[in-house]
Amino acid sequence: MPTAPAPRTLAEDLRARTDEDLQALFAARPDLASPLPTSSTALATRATTRASTQRALERLDTPTVQVAEVLAVLPDPTSVTAVSKAWGARAGDVVADLRRRALVWGPDRRVRLVAAVRELLGPHPAGLGPTLADALGRRSPQRLAELLEDLGLEVSHDPEVALRRLTAHLAVPATVQDLLVTAPEGVRAVLEKLTWGPPTGAVERADRQVRAASAAGPVDWLLSRGLLAVSGPGTVVLPREVGLALRGGRVHRTADRVPPALPVTELPAARVLGAAAEAAAEACRLVAELGRSWGQAGPAVLRAGGLGVRDLRRTAAALEVDEATAALVVETAWVAGLVADDGEVEPRWLPTPAFDTWLEADLPERWLTLVTAWLPSTRVPAMVGSRDAKDSARNALGPDLDRASAPAVRHAVLAELAQLPEHAAAPVPDLAARLRWAAPRRASRLRDDLVGWTVRDASWLGVLGAGALTPAGRALLAGDEDAALAALAATLPTPVREVLLQADLTAVAPGPLEAAAARRLESLARVESRGGATVYRFDPATVRRGLDEGLTADEALAFLAELSTTGVPQPLEYLVRDVARRHGRVRVGRAGAYVRAEDPALLAELVADKRCAALGLRSLAPTVLASAAEPDEVLAVLREVGAAPAAEGPAGELLVRRPTAHRTTPRPAPRPVTGEPPAPGPSLVAAAVQTVRGGDDDLAERERRRDRQKDAPALPTMDPSTSLSVLREAVGRRRPVWIGYVDATGAAGRFLVDPLGVDGGRITAFDHAERTVRSFSVHRVTGVVDAG
Repeated sequence: MPTAPAPRTLAEDLRARTDEDLQALFAARPDLASPLPTSSTALATRATTRASTQRALERLDTPTVQVAEVLAVLPDPTSVTAVSKAWGARAGDVVADLRRRALVWGPDRRVRLVAAVRELLGPHPAGLGPTLADALGRRSPQRLAELLEDLGLEVSHDPEVALRRLTAHLAVPATVQDLLVTAPEGVRAVLEKLTWGPPTGAVERADRQVRAASAAGPVDWLLSRGLLAVSGPGTVVLPREVGLALRGGRVHRTADRVPPALPVTELPAARVLGAAAEAAAEACRLVAELGRSWGQAGPAVLRAGGLGVRDLRRTAAALEVDEATAALVVETAWVAGLVADDGEVEPRWLPTPAFDTWLEADLPERWLTLVTAWLPSTRVPAMVGSRDAKDSARNALGPDLDRASAPAVRHAVLAELAQLPEHAAAPVPDLAARLRWAAPRRASRLRDDLVGWTVRDASWLGVLGAGALTPAGRALLAGDEDAALAALAATLPTPVREVLLQADLTAVAPGPLEAAAARRLESLARVESRGGATVYRFDPATVRRGLDEGLTADEALAFLAELSTTGVPQPLEYLVRDVARRHGRVRVGRAGAYVRAEDPALLAELVADKRCAALGLRSLAPTVLASAAEPDEVLAVLREVGAAPAAEGPAGELLVRRPTAHRTTPRPAPRPVTGEPPAPGPSLVAAAVQTVRGGDDDLAERERRRDRQKDAPALPTMDPSTSLSVLREAVGRRRPVWIGYVDATGAAGRFLVDPLGVDGGRITAFDHAERTVRSFSVHRVTGVVDAG
């Protein structure tokens, strides 16, 4: 059975591939599918552009990059056998992977590297210098002739002939070894520095003329024998063939087929799950506290966008965390769409309406909102406070925290941890080494930092527990959100609705309180400590806060009694009733402001109190005082002196003064800023393959038409009346004819047709090329000849 001829171009190679092969290409290089390529030729053109090839190279692992460098070093074309020999390991599967990605093409015996790959690998692939022909080609014909003479070869003053003889002689490894046998001291030391790269070295007056007989040192000795070449006035270079001979024919020291080992630390399951559950609950609590805090008084948006350094510091103090954690809280809330710029003339950072919906959800659902926003985000909160190119500090929520590589690094780190045994952790430096091996063309200092930051952020969110990937994290990585929810819910302690009220005015919740109960309790008490149990502290200020929000003493005590497993201790009941008894005895309304009380003696005490002097209180009646200050200021001062005032409305009613919760208008969550094209789905891949095949079919059909037209006879030029007469005769005899025809664009062509009828200046005929009935205008026919 005859074998198919080898493809002459990448386009021909792609055209001969199966649909499955093209689908694999689009999956490996998603940028090729958008927009849809119109043919194999268009696909090959796009696949060999510098930008697309750069993206493809960045996705290659270390062994694949090594084999690409081997191909860049060897002559083009080469064979898989030669590649394996130069690499030091079997390279067939790696070459097949490069072929699948359209970075090489051709059969195993004639493998060709795409030119753009060779350019992007640089002038010194794998640390090897230019070829002998390129390196020695800088010499003048006279100096090439002198080199031939010094090497004992036949002298030629034709530079092309001289170069051929020199490269043929020095490219033989045995020649290099024979020359080094007689090398003076110091020569091998120079070569050792250049052999494994970089292949260039600085030498003063490198382009000076040297001869073998007068060589005065190791460099002169090497230059006079062609083992070193001059690449510039002060630079020498080791030619590629010489370097390969010194390396023993290997392009790399070793074929790096196996990724670095990853040390594993087995952890107790309880430790992993407990740490993750605690972290998830704490992350959700901090985001909730951020929303409540900013809802009362949101910080200003900087002119350049972002959150000011002082505002970040205040936020950290309010959340009782360090500034790095505060930046992580703020950025996570923003990418989840829970806080945003309110878009006003003087913009502020405020919670969005989505925050209220999020706050009402169960803890696992709140956690899922945060982690599903974090995983694909291009934001890098750990860069807050670092300096940019202009030596300006980067701000939280600022525009300079997006890094396109961040999502890929997060997925890669979690994928590496997912391959470990369950509840096992690995050191960050070793994870970074694995990622460098998996994508060496993307390796950078920032990439290594991103690995550490990913572990930190994932641990804070509870995706990792004690450094190990949790079951919820594994489900999240697999894209199964329902399983992630279920896995987290299984690790969380069951919410409780009971607390232990104690006589020292504290309440101890033995576990996480139900969200509604916790919010109501926090209106009457402040959180004193958190941990396995949460301790709440009651004092007059906290109780008054609850009363200001509309609770009565009876309602507060009833709620506490329902919540408590031991009833309400007497000291706590006394505290609530005492604060309630004093609450509202003094009332403040708007005059400027007025102060009213049933007890004239109490008002007299306030007028005499020096702490109230700034209010300018004056008596209007025995039970009414007036002040020039605003009601809010009067309320604040009277609370400081212990009067427990209440606000009063215009009709004398008691006003409930709940804190104002500001919100933005509805805002979408920010989209990741990434230059990476999305992975094409199955339908897009199928459409791309179909489009390529259709374009190839169209090109093939046009080629067949051109071939048929080559066989057409010469057509005599005829006037329309003569053409019409011949065509009518052909209709009557039912015989095919060739016609010359000029279409509406002025393009001339020849068509083999079966005339079916002539009427009204138009010819109806069956076109053999199109396999369909067409209509031709008689006045556009240039000639007719019988095809029989």
